[in-house]
Amino acid sequence: MKGHALFRRVGLALAPVTKDARELLAAVKDGATLIVEVWSPRNMSQHRKFFAILNNVVEATGRWTSTEHLRRDILISLHRYDEHINEFTGEIVKVPHSMAVASMPREDFEQLYRETIRLLTEALGADPEMLLQEPA
Repeated sequence: MKGHALFRRVGLALAPVTKDARELLAAVKDGATLIVEVWSPRNMSQHRKFFAILNNVVEATGRWTSTEHLRRDILISLHRYDEHINEFTGEIVKVPHSMAVASMPREDFEQLYRETIRLLTEALGADPEMLLQEPA
């Protein structure tokens, strides 16, 4: 059995926070031993801020056709990708790592956020605070 769910620490025990967490825990037999991978959930306000910044950059510069294209270019520039060889053409394709909330722990996202701000401010010559301002 394998699953992901949100739990809260209560003393030295973990208590389910959501209905999904309760259902997952209910499916475990009493006395069963589990392996637990612990990581903090992503700060969703920081997540929204990250994508607001990308959207502002796309709108202000016109250099990217979408936020997704900018995100892809950022991940590749920061070497956050895997290389895949197209078996038909032999072409090497860079596949950016996933940023899905369930696949990227908070610490990794915070590091990516800092690296992205640094990259954008250096590449665009912009003050970090300007990245938060919507274009006129």
